[in-house]
Amino acid sequence: MDKKKLASDCYRKGVEAMEKQNWGLAVEMFGMCAKFVPDNVMYRQLLRKSEWKKYDDNKSGAGALAKSRLMGIRSRIKKARAKSDWEEVDKGAEEGLAINPWDVQLNVDLADAAKAREFMEVARFALLEARNAEPANKQLNQQLAELLEKRGEYDEAAKIWQHICKLDPLDGNSRSRLNGAHMKKTLDRGGYESADSTRNVMARGQKSGESAAPGESQEADLKHAIRKDPQKTENYLKLADHYKREGRLEESHHMLETALQVSGDNASVREQLEDVELLRMNKNVELAKEKASASGDEETRKNAAALATEFAKRKLEVLNRRVDRYPQDLVLKYELAELLMTPFGKYTQAIPLLQQASQNKRLKARSFIKLGRCFIQDKKISLARGQIERGVAEVNAPDDPKLFVEAHYMLARVCEELKDIPAAEKSYGEVLVVDYEYKDARIRLEKIQGGVEGEG
Repeated sequence: MDKKKLASDCYRKGVEAMEKQNWGLAVEMFGMCAKFVPDNVMYRQLLRKSEWKKYDDNKSGAGALAKSRLMGIRSRIKKARAKSDWEEVDKGAEEGLAINPWDVQLNVDLADAAKAREFMEVARFALLEARNAEPANKQLNQQLAELLEKRGEYDEAAKIWQHICKLDPLDGNSRSRLNGAHMKKTLDRGGYESADSTRNVMARGQKSGESAAPGESQEADLKHAIRKDPQKTENYLKLADHYKREGRLEESHHMLETALQVSGDNASVREQLEDVELLRMNKNVELAKEKASASGDEETRKNAAALATEFAKRKLEVLNRRVDRYPQDLVLKYELAELLMTPFGKYTQAIPLLQQASQNKRLKARSFIKLGRCFIQDKKISLARGQIERGVAEVNAPDDPKLFVEAHYMLARVCEELKDIPAAEKSYGEVLVVDYEYKDARIRLEKIQGGVEGEG
């Protein structure tokens, strides 16, 4: 049973249900998605949004009769926790959240289960929802800040520590954590005090640029336009793009979340949200790598590697959906093939994507060369040679010296394995003409030339 395929089918039905505002069916479909692919945070987000809509955003969930079931669910979760049965804790938490999606403890239970299963994006989402429900809860804020730091999201963590310091000015530990947080942006870009929910950006007390006269600040003008017409999606998108261009990715992400809600879950808006999400994740990966490189600590290195893997998985999900939605976009197919090859090592799955991408003139050379690499991994060396030769014919050293050298070196190695020494010698020579120190090309060339001379 292909769970990802089943989840994809449920996802489509769920989106259709959202478009028709059939929130009961949407909850059912996205709930199935979360069961089939529990580490996919987008499915959880869509599930929760559908649950909110099902209860008209009443912040309390179902009525008293339905809530009577929560006592039994909490008991099950407690027993599962004692056994460290985190899959059962996850299942119980989601059952409870279907009754009251704003329940703080159930969101915490879900976050703990996700952390134990190393679904860190899901843990982040669940803990953020718990904190949003009780923004003045110091313990929840601390848990969220620590999780964000562990994920390398130092600027977001610093804003939480700052908020804790405002909640408790005498908390020296939080003040110390704030001062030691790793971040590259200004700490105070809008109050966490007023940001009770990531879904209520319009109510946020964002002050930046508000005092500017009309025409002096694009940010202030767009905020004014949003207040004037809060149902116009275009203004949210423009402000999100403004934040994105300024590198203020957290604010861009929040604005796009609101745009998505206002637009009725428009697919194009969701894609823009995904793009910013990937930028944020990539930035966090780079920050984590920098920290790991500077500290040399094994735990920090493992954390950076885990974030990189998480980013790659999320990008793979996004690209798979984009390729399904835009089957004629050869650039997307090439990007997906690259990701399948590295870091996932799924060379066989990359082959048909690269074959299609080779029809794009700009991608032709690279697609053929990567096809050669795929066939090498698949131990089809003769096929690899044919593809690499087709790619080499499309590459000029002056235009792309790096690709030229990589391709000729790969071709030389393939020809050497196929015992075609003259062809290998020629390709090694092409490499050395452009880069005399490239890998072991010179040593290999000298070795095979010596072998040819010895046989003569």
